[in-house]
Amino acid sequence: MRTVLLRFQAAVAVLAGAFVAPGVTLAHHSAIAFDETQFVDVTGTVTTFIWRNPHLIVHVETEGSDGEPEVWPIEGQSIAMLIRAGFDRDVVHEGDRITVKVYPMKNGEPGGLLQGLISADGTAYSMDSADAPERRRQPVPSLVAFIPPPERETWQMREEKTRPPNLPIVSDGTGTGDSESAGLMSGALDPDNLARERPVPPFDLTGVWQFRGEDEWRANYGSYEFKPMPELTPKGQAFYDAYMEAAAQGDRYFDPTAECYPAGMPRLMTRYGSLMMLQYPTVIFMVSRLSNEYRVIFLDGRERLPGSRLDRNWSGESLGYWEGDTLVIETEGFTDENHLMQAGVITGTQLKITERYRSINDGNTLVMDFTFEDPEHWVGEWNHIKFRDRVLRSDIKEANCIPADNLALPGLG
Repeated sequence: MRTVLLRFQAAVAVLAGAFVAPGVTLAHHSAIAFDETQFVDVTGTVTTFIWRNPHLIVHVETEGSDGEPEVWPIEGQSIAMLIRAGFDRDVVHEGDRITVKVYPMKNGEPGGLLQGLISADGTAYSMDSADAPERRRQPVPSLVAFIPPPERETWQMREEKTRPPNLPIVSDGTGTGDSESAGLMSGALDPDNLARERPVPPFDLTGVWQFRGEDEWRANYGSYEFKPMPELTPKGQAFYDAYMEAAAQGDRYFDPTAECYPAGMPRLMTRYGSLMMLQYPTVIFMVSRLSNEYRVIFLDGRERLPGSRLDRNWSGESLGYWEGDTLVIETEGFTDENHLMQAGVITGTQLKITERYRSINDGNTLVMDFTFEDPEHWVGEWNHIKFRDRVLRSDIKEANCIPADNLALPGLG
């Protein structure tokens, strides 16, 4: 049932100003669709809950004015901002009965921009407490009439006028685009973090690396897949059998990358496209030629984020350290949404990957020793070794996954 509100009932204890910091400009997707002159209270059952950067998405099924079920898609604030409010991925689950307060859609359709939430256990989270600091939502630039700047204003004058009060900016985790760890620790590229004294690493991965497909030995080593496979659990086996049955009939079966989902780990490391790596004392960045997928490996000794705060994704959270002449990388925090190990083998949130990298052939070959664990989908450890070779006179270019292009391929449209 929907009713127009100005605030949640006073009887509900709210976290004052929990979602908004002073002076914060709230903007990501355009707010032009929402009516910010009124609030709507929606109580119903959560049918979809997506906790992923850049923001929260919740679908709430309630009763429409005609007595029929009606789903309200709700757009939330950034994950970083929600975390600062004490909100995390365990606050809401699909099937929960919750109440949300939103700015409704201007066109009258179900949906809104989240301003407050009461979870199933009665805890309230609010952006509209009377005690909250003033909030600024900037108008959409395309709808603002142009006003000429002051006559004779130079770019130096403009820069001084618009300059932040303190530089460098120190993130409090509520800025536009901040990740779930922003404001909690030194950034990997903070000058003071980079300047800390550390042992010289035994090798440097900076460069472009080509995957060694070992195509003539596919039956032995699997090329871009991992042979031999481990014993699968009943859940893993059922998925594999469905894949093999479809493949025998010449049908494509469950290929998330065809819908522009990331390949993620470990497939990112075995894709035929070259992989650019940039190594710093505190971090390694990787960018793939295929869809420009991105991976980051932190080397600065940071602690792993708690699971309730983690933005689970396809590449996980990778923390690395040096062990003699070997780079050890431990990765957890994966999503279970459309995530494959390889064709026919699905994985999920219990996946843990340990990689051990060694440099051979005068720094021109990277030996990648993988250990995979996922008790939900296979039994015990799954071990394999792959190689990447340094390639010169090669650069990574922009490459985007366009759904319309993929749907034009045979068997996908």
